[in-house]
Amino acid sequence: MNNHDNFDSLTRDIHDMPVFSDHEHHLPDESFRQPVTLSALLDQSYVGWLGYSPGDTPESRAEYLDHVRHNTYYVWFERGLLAAHGLNTPVTADNWDTVSDTIAAAHAEDPDLHLNILRQAGYERLILDTYWNPGDDDGHPDLFAPTFRIDKFMYGHHSEAKDRDGFNPWENYGFSGNTLDEYVEFMRAYIKERHDAGKVVAFKNAEAYRRPITYAEDNREAALEAFGKHREALNEGQWILFGNYIFHRCCELAAELDVPFQLHSGLAQISGSDPSHLVPILEKYPQTRFVLFHAGYPWIHTIAGLAHNYRNACPSMTWMPTISSTAAVRALNEFLDVAQSARTITWGSDCWVSEESVGAVMAWRWVVARTLADRVDMGLLRLRDAGRLAEGLMYDNNRHVYPKAVAVS
Repeated sequence: MNNHDNFDSLTRDIHDMPVFSDHEHHLPDESFRQPVTLSALLDQSYVGWLGYSPGDTPESRAEYLDHVRHNTYYVWFERGLLAAHGLNTPVTADNWDTVSDTIAAAHAEDPDLHLNILRQAGYERLILDTYWNPGDDDGHPDLFAPTFRIDKFMYGHHSEAKDRDGFNPWENYGFSGNTLDEYVEFMRAYIKERHDAGKVVAFKNAEAYRRPITYAEDNREAALEAFGKHREALNEGQWILFGNYIFHRCCELAAELDVPFQLHSGLAQISGSDPSHLVPILEKYPQTRFVLFHAGYPWIHTIAGLAHNYRNACPSMTWMPTISSTAAVRALNEFLDVAQSARTITWGSDCWVSEESVGAVMAWRWVVARTLADRVDMGLLRLRDAGRLAEGLMYDNNRHVYPKAVAVS
């Protein structure tokens, strides 16, 4: 059997495997009660991050497609869109309105279509990061298991402080104490209560979008100095050190509750999101399992090195296949080469809308089939072992890394 045959065989097998995603931002039901148009879906997808607008004319849409059609975000978005709605013809400027009307009509006819699309694509479990309401499952505990965004608490130095989403931890969580110690104890109690209610299967920190992921310094005196002060009264260093102090308490709590801690690395503030910054954290908290998101792209080799050296570093392929499918194959190959256990390699689609999640899992299936077929061809993997490895990458690894997400809440 040659490589092409191996790839085709693995593609067929993987297509029928269930899917477990360890990271999603799926919007609540009411978001899909509005007209769901093609432009709206694109705007809520990673294609929207490219900064182009399709406009409302055939000319503007043709120019838009010329810009984005070869970008991996768009390639898999379109494939997912077509698959989700049973369409066979690629999106063009000429058929744009027809495709959009078909999508809108399908969502209007079935209010649960956004959920059914996920199920039809093979998703059986998805860990949900509702950063607008941390710890929520969108009212669908049978499908979604909530992670908890601890970075909200990193903005609690003052009763009026908010994160970039406008989230105020004092107001949203009801803290009314007066001291840093009271704040930390309140945070611990609040998270533990939600954990005990089945609403925290993991922690999540996405501060890489706002600041460098230099969390090493744990300075209580600096945190005491910052507590109670407006953001305007703090310099950048003071604000960061307060956040660090809260981050360290959450690392301790994650170990205490035995939940994984998902950390964003790479592709945020590029100057500060190099995952090598996390070495002191991995070393200080060996009992905390850190899931290092997005393969650290573009620092995929660094994530591989961390997975090689630290048992508590879980290399995550979340979002990676849609960032760059070719780089994802390289990353997965390298992670399989060097990770202390293949069972720690995880994946999630990291999407807001279901059509894009379909494209994301199509991308992941392609990456897994391509990688494993290549490894068989190179003599690095026995064909009889490829199917079991694929099952791990599609579903079982997330069961291993996130055991509290398996049971329905």
